[in-house]
Amino acid sequence: MAPLLGRKTHAKEATAANLPPLLVGQHHTESSALHSLYFLGPLSRWSNFLRAVEATSNTQTWSPRVIKYTQRLDEEAVQVGDEHGVQGRFQQSLGSLMGHVFKAQSIDLHFADFKCLGSSYTDVPDVILKNSNNELKVIGELKAPWIEQHKLGGFYNEDELRQLLAQPINYMQSLNCMYGFLSTYDETIFLRQELINGVWQVSYSPVIKGSTSYVPSNATNVLGSPVVSVKQCFLYLASLAVQQGPVFNNTPQSQWFLD
Repeated sequence: MAPLLGRKTHAKEATAANLPPLLVGQHHTESSALHSLYFLGPLSRWSNFLRAVEATSNTQTWSPRVIKYTQRLDEEAVQVGDEHGVQGRFQQSLGSLMGHVFKAQSIDLHFADFKCLGSSYTDVPDVILKNSNNELKVIGELKAPWIEQHKLGGFYNEDELRQLLAQPINYMQSLNCMYGFLSTYDETIFLRQELINGVWQVSYSPVIKGSTSYVPSNATNVLGSPVVSVKQCFLYLASLAVQQGPVFNNTPQSQWFLD
């Protein structure tokens, strides 16, 4: 008898779904991995982020290609206990799947390790997105979700937020990259740096939970927002980043960061 492959999952359905929950080991790291760096520059909400994510998904011409076969083997079976473990599960559950989605949707981007760039930059961001010409498009930083100081939805004031976001913003400026993100796997914030009226500014998205699946916005409520999946957010970010070249933010580091 031929093996059962499970239910077919296409790109649209896979992108709208939540991430499988992390399986955290009984013993794990307990100290914060936040840097002492603090972001001083202009910081504001990314306007209409959720609506834009939904619009990008809704206007896709979705490929009929089967992305995966859903089965019980998709459930997490690997325990994680440190940031490297989180990075591995992130690339498996999100990077690998979205790589197949990007291919199906003809988006020339790949999740990759920073070393794949061959850059002389001495620091090492945890995750990047690059195209087939080896051009950097998105920079990502990962943290372990069980550390209290890493909880992206738990910051209580702007000072805490500015410390949380400083490390990926520093990478974005140093590597001339418009887009970035900070993720604990459980929660993700997306970032954009842009020149507005002669001043470089950073905008940040709402905290997107990995556990959420897509819930459409209500057409009768113009003020309401959809609930979007983190994979839909990465599709939106990819659709922007794939068309974006390097940006050259020459703001002095002393004006943007306090260490």
